[in-house]
Amino acid sequence: MGKKDRSTPFIVPPYVIVGFNLKLENFNEVPLPDIEVSNIPDVAVLGGCLCMNVYKTTQIDVWVMKEYGNRDSWIKLLTLVHRINSDWLWLRPLCYSNDGSKVLVNGNLRTIGKLFWYDLSSGQITNVEGIPYFYNAMFCVGSLVSPFFPLYEGESSKSII
Repeated sequence: MGKKDRSTPFIVPPYVIVGFNLKLENFNEVPLPDIEVSNIPDVAVLGGCLCMNVYKTTQIDVWVMKEYGNRDSWIKLLTLVHRINSDWLWLRPLCYSNDGSKVLVNGNLRTIGKLFWYDLSSGQITNVEGIPYFYNAMFCVGSLVSPFFPLYEGESSKSII
């Protein structure tokens, strides 16, 4: 057996988002914003639009694709600045306020889950009071895909949940 060459740098492959077209039954690559992504981004839906969290050393950027499939429609919605190894470990935008001026965010602060409002115009963060600490919150999005379906022809249904 040969020795591993540890001098070769580790190269991170480019990340992609893949979509599935139910009508055409094919996959396609969703164009990403023209930014550097060095960590695996989180993908979600916010206000009916594709949303992506990009984690950097000192900040978390939340990007939203306003027009699906259009690379130029990505906008940076918000940025949370944090200190290394101290504040936000991850976050997930959940929804907009009724007037669209704030985003409800599930953030994990030092392993404690919290809900807070992020004001889009001022950047101010306000904790949602009266909710106990938790680890994770999410919205259930309706789907045309059943969680019970045969994986292979002739195979009985299995749950993917």
